[in-house]
Amino acid sequence: MADFLPIQSARAFRPGTRYDQIDWSVFREVIDAFKGRINDWYIQPTKELIKHTDGGHYAFAVMALNCLLIDMMSQFYYGVLTSSATKFKEFVRVRIPALAGNLPIQIGLPSTGNNRARPPLTTYEEVLYTGFRCGILHQAHVPLYGVLYGEAKPFEFISSGATKYSNGADCPSVICHPRLVFEEIDKAFAQYLDELRNPDPSFDGLRQLFKVKFEDIFGVTINTTI
Repeated sequence: MADFLPIQSARAFRPGTRYDQIDWSVFREVIDAFKGRINDWYIQPTKELIKHTDGGHYAFAVMALNCLLIDMMSQFYYGVLTSSATKFKEFVRVRIPALAGNLPIQIGLPSTGNNRARPPLTTYEEVLYTGFRCGILHQAHVPLYGVLYGEAKPFEFISSGATKYSNGADCPSVICHPRLVFEEIDKAFAQYLDELRNPDPSFDGLRQLFKVKFEDIFGVTINTTI
């Protein structure tokens, strides 16, 4: 049961569309409304910013939206009610493999404030979560082992030349191209929507997990029958 319920005649689900204008008993209509909302909130703003990212302009904002998109998709895909580091990274490995894989050299992390050791980063999806997602959203910057903005591919690894550890040793760095990262995320989102709409019973479990998350945050009951 959701904690809050919308007054459907008084709330917009997306610009120009109220809750009570959507037939929640028709799953395809639910998916269309969901797609429109995500497009309005995430996809279209990201595309507009990308138009101005030559030379790195707006790259930080694009990468912030990229991380929010992955966080959102991972919660619906796994039917979890809040953000999960484990599910974020697992989702990248399973659904966006172009952004995952082992680093050639691990990246060491400083100890926590109480001097507890932290495990090193060993994969691109860990760098994406810890460096880019958490760095941007919690610390207002990407740690120096993450670099904005590359041009050749979504992620590029360099073993030296951009960052050093505090003891003077070379620290590897991961260079990110936010536009190319977004293109991979955008493809993954389109594929996810296609699977939700696919009447094949093999996707019934995916629809049920979507339902868990959807009903919890939007406060409406939906039918997942195609």
